[in-house]
Amino acid sequence: MDLQDVAIDEVKHVGLQAAAILRMRGVHTAGDLLARGPRRYVDLRGADDWALVREGVVGAMVAIVGVVTDVRRMGSMRSKGLAALVREPSGDGLLRVVFFHAPPGLAAKLSLGARVRLIGTLREGRGDLELHQPRIQSPEAPLTAIEPVYGAIGTLSPASVARVVQSALERAREWSDPVPAALAKQLALRPSAEALRWLHAPDSRAPIDALIALQRGTSWAHQRLGFEELLAAAITLERARRNTGSARAIAFDSGVGDAAARRLGLEQTPSQREAIDSIQRAMSIDQPMRRLLVGDVGSGKTLVAAAASLAVLRGGRSVAWLVPTSIVAEQHAATLTRALGGEGGPIAVLLGSTPKRARTAARKAIAQGLVRVVVGTHAILEEDSVPPDLGLAVVDEQHRFGVAQRLALVKDRAAHMLVVSATPIPRTLALAQYGDLDVVTMAKGPSSRQPVTSRVVAATDKAFIANTIQRALDATEKGGRVFVVVPRIEADDASAVTIAEADAFLSQHFAKDRIVVLHGKMSSDDQRAALQAFRSGSHPILLGTSVIEVGLDVPEANLIVILGAEHFGIAQLHQLRGRVGRGGQKAACLFVPETADEEARARLEGIAACSDGFVLAERDLDRRGAGEWFGERQSGADRSFRFADPLRDRAMVTRAVEAARALLDEDATLARWPALERAAARMLARGQTPTGEDAG
Repeated sequence: MDLQDVAIDEVKHVGLQAAAILRMRGVHTAGDLLARGPRRYVDLRGADDWALVREGVVGAMVAIVGVVTDVRRMGSMRSKGLAALVREPSGDGLLRVVFFHAPPGLAAKLSLGARVRLIGTLREGRGDLELHQPRIQSPEAPLTAIEPVYGAIGTLSPASVARVVQSALERAREWSDPVPAALAKQLALRPSAEALRWLHAPDSRAPIDALIALQRGTSWAHQRLGFEELLAAAITLERARRNTGSARAIAFDSGVGDAAARRLGLEQTPSQREAIDSIQRAMSIDQPMRRLLVGDVGSGKTLVAAAASLAVLRGGRSVAWLVPTSIVAEQHAATLTRALGGEGGPIAVLLGSTPKRARTAARKAIAQGLVRVVVGTHAILEEDSVPPDLGLAVVDEQHRFGVAQRLALVKDRAAHMLVVSATPIPRTLALAQYGDLDVVTMAKGPSSRQPVTSRVVAATDKAFIANTIQRALDATEKGGRVFVVVPRIEADDASAVTIAEADAFLSQHFAKDRIVVLHGKMSSDDQRAALQAFRSGSHPILLGTSVIEVGLDVPEANLIVILGAEHFGIAQLHQLRGRVGRGGQKAACLFVPETADEEARARLEGIAACSDGFVLAERDLDRRGAGEWFGERQSGADRSFRFADPLRDRAMVTRAVEAARALLDEDATLARWPALERAAARMLARGQTPTGEDAG
């Protein structure tokens, strides 16, 4: 049994209750547990030295043995505070130890004359040094020179997590290395088990720079374990590319682009024409098309996808669109209704919130061939939700779906597939996450669209923000529309602006009946009503979260105010900015950082000064690597990579892709490397749970 697949309740010290807690937090196997590295490392080398106390080294970490000479209760009789005085066993050093919240049983450990080991940081006290809330150990207990510190998992304490991790680590030799031995030797890679031990129990001789690398997630151990993930991902994607089978060719139709554009009241751009022709040429042969359509905000990708859909419908086959949210699904359905002009017949919309009776009726019509176009969220992945004789699957905003969802749409259907991403993607990221797709890039949007004026504004300048909103609302005879975006729906551990806080600010300057709220925790009907009120202008200020980030098209919107802007990623901020000015009018964006942090402001100033999404994407790559590429989400974070960073580890991505192709050339079944086969299966399984369809 591969340790990565060992059930968590089979790990020593994990009982039924602990196993339930861990599973609720996504820790199902020993592999899941060991993939959660320590939060930090405490260097206790040289800490067992009373000289640090005698010399008054404030901030020094100590792990000293002392004798308790005095114990007193602090505060009232009901107080849980406790103070003790500890002296050096063979010397004249004294140290006051303070417990503001004394845990049960502490008084027994600190009895007069007891010898104890105290681990903590020296602080300035009342005239002398003190230890606050130190850990207490028996002097006979072995002292770990470099101690990993873990975060709590649910109600499982950090100490309990550490104990369980160490139990799993004792079985590190059972971690089957997915990197074939010959490849590991060729690339001079150290064993997987050694990397695990370095991550969770670094050698006591580790230099300081090695500890810093561990803390930052850039150590050789992270890179070694990351390569395993990149190789497994590359195997998965390369297999998908090779196992496409055959597909029915769709005849090239030079008129679909003009037809769709005319019905939408648009004029094709050269970039759109080129993309439509490229996609049609790929569909005109009997090999399934696998294309990734990448374009900057407002470049007109929806028209391209609609034209491709029209070509397939005219060829006698059906179309399915998989999109991330209910709002976007309904908007795309409305756009397709116009763009197709009835050529595809009725369009079915399937959402997670669609009533059971309506869903059953829709599936019956789909199965009978009465519906040839289906648009929906992950609900269309369910049985009988895809129309027969599928010719094209369009996946909008692929980063919100796992590879498994993408492949599920076309599996055994001999269909073409077009993946659309509104986030400009550097080549390295495309290679890592879309290795089975050919990339079509659209760099330029319609010439009628003006650049959005962007500016960074201090959160304290509330009068300016309010006045700017008012000017935007008064900008046209029909009235403008203003988005106000916040990072959080409700308050949590992170400090970030919430819906309630922003609503309170807006209500001070604008009538309540002019403001409508939209976020992911609302029902689909409430979201739909809110968006309609905003579109109509009855409520021209829409206060929401990043649920508005993708696909939302309100031509009248001419201002977006992003509060707590530093909590969003660069790509996400660029996406949000793209929600305004879509009607060709002048539009503006205000980035309002919550804090006065100079680095955060400089980052926002850089985004404000640049309107090219591809330049911003490359800049983000060079500045910080992948990080949380699509920004800070309230649910559905990408779990594909636990150790690897595809953007930071660019050379490693290339090596993994080259290795995957060579290995599959040598043995397409991977029968010679069962551990790699299992790793690829695990990588694919991680993407099987899509982002909640209406995540805020």
